Amino acid sequence: MPEKLALVAGARGIVGGNLVDRLLQQGWRVIGVSRGDGGPTRPNYQHIGCDLLNPAACAAIAPELRSVSHVFYTARASAPEPAAEIAANLGMLRIVMEQLLSQADGLRHVCLVHGTKWYGSHLGAFRTPAREEDPRHAGSNWYFDQHDFITAYQKGKAWTWSTVRPHIVFGIAVGYPFNLVATLAAYASLCRESGAALDFPGGARAYNALSQATDTNLLADAMIWSAQSSEAANQDFNVINGDYFRWCNLWPSLADSFGLRCGEPVSRRMSELMADSDNRWDALVSRHGLASVRLDMLANWHFADFLFKTEWDALSSTVKIRQAGFDRPLATEKSMLDIIAEMRCRKLIPS
Repeated sequence: MPEKLALVAGARGIVGGNLVDRLLQQGWRVIGVSRGDGGPTRPNYQHIGCDLLNPAACAAIAPELRSVSHVFYTARASAPEPAAEIAANLGMLRIVMEQLLSQADGLRHVCLVHGTKWYGSHLGAFRTPAREEDPRHAGSNWYFDQHDFITAYQKGKAWTWSTVRPHIVFGIAVGYPFNLVATLAAYASLCRESGAALDFPGGARAYNALSQATDTNLLADAMIWSAQSSEAANQDFNVINGDYFRWCNLWPSLADSFGLRCGEPVSRRMSELMADSDNRWDALVSRHGLASVRLDMLANWHFADFLFKTEWDALSSTVKIRQAGFDRPLATEKSMLDIIAEMRCRKLIPS
């Protein structure tokens, strides 16, 4: 087989960064593309700083990517208005495929990252467990536009595509604070410093609803599998950990891991609870000799508000991906606690 050279678009995000690590661990050569620097130099890894919304810049570096065999598209752009968000995310993907990869004649697979918003999980109660063949939710969603583009663009070409649909993605990440576990770890650290109980920043219905999550390592492994399995060619897959959970059952374990008293649902937004937390965090970092990382590089209170207002069950079926050959169980509680332990080892939060 020809050598595998992966292009990771969005290589500095929580999904892309962990995927780069996983690919390198498995012996791939990797090129990462994102705005900004690529971090420390590593064997078999090349980082290219490039704005994926700039066609001329992408066309200019296309010759460096002529040997790319697999694309893992993890980039995303946020915008307050749905139309602008659709235009940005569809535009980036089009530029990557039509400009950045214009000379990649040996391309074999393109994997896109979407999510359970495909089913309308962000809008309210939806049919559960969600199956990949379920109809699209009403209204607009940039996932739909990307999906329509990639399926049409692939027609008549030798390469294949796949998409993965995770939910509440978490892992080790600094500088990309859309990471619930890192946000909770910062919140719990500040509660411990002030002597407060670990209250659940949501209502009782959210506290008791069924939910699900996706560890970044599991997601990376599923993406790498989908890029190489014939069973995954031109298919969509839900990717979640091997269980479901209720916050009311998981919250006491989180509190215990920080030596805190488990509080109660408070029906108050984290962005209000933690409005004055920046200075308190800086003092905590100094007091405990932590890594010099700003709070906003670990925690995003508004993102947590969005997640903790979910008062309905969020469940995805994993039957399709398991029948296709990817079946890796992972316990959400253990995964979260392992990440918190790793954050302590890296001195991102106090021991």
